[in-house]
Amino acid sequence: MNNKTLAITSFNKNLYESYAFRFIESFDGIDLKVYSEDSFQVKTEKLYLHEEFVKRNSHIVTDDYKFDAVRFCFKPYTIAQAINEFGADYTRLLWLDADTIFFKPITEAWVDKNLHTKPALLSYLGRPNWHSETGVLLFETNHKYTKEYIERVIHYYDSDEIFKEKEWHDSYIWDLVRKQYPKKYFNNLGVSYRVPGGHIQAHLFGDSFDHTKG
Repeated sequence: MNNKTLAITSFNKNLYESYAFRFIESFDGIDLKVYSEDSFQVKTEKLYLHEEFVKRNSHIVTDDYKFDAVRFCFKPYTIAQAINEFGADYTRLLWLDADTIFFKPITEAWVDKNLHTKPALLSYLGRPNWHSETGVLLFETNHKYTKEYIERVIHYYDSDEIFKEKEWHDSYIWDLVRKQYPKKYFNNLGVSYRVPGGHIQAHLFGDSFDHTKG
């Protein structure tokens, strides 16, 4: 079966004006859906799954990313909503952080060569002795456990069980739930050594895009 990949990201008005406009201006290749985290609309779909979680927990303020659950809830909620809305139309769902600038088109062939190097529920960038880099996540939409895996991640947010964990950001939760499944369902694209500066995306894909980290 020929693969068809949908790229997704999300941002709000402030993030668009700060950096996400560069994502929109430079992205080319496969289909793209952009989810709006507020009422801002630039080629966007309306994100709504996050609303109750944000409403309950917006009082939590922190300068430590490890405990900024609201700031990092948009990615998992966007992925969950996108796979429900578009999963039947695509064989792969590719999350890309909005603070990314592209130098080359992201084509199906590029995804085959760089990300979908073997069949897997999720292809991700693992890092030694640290949480995964989740600025790039590739899901097989037709894998028998993909929706279940994403639903388990979302449960930590919907139930507020995320606040019982050691860290509250999405990378920690993606890893936590991933470890509840056999390793054979996942494709670790990372490396076994710590790359200079810890910037694994630049190390692996620097000729194609730059994850500027805001």
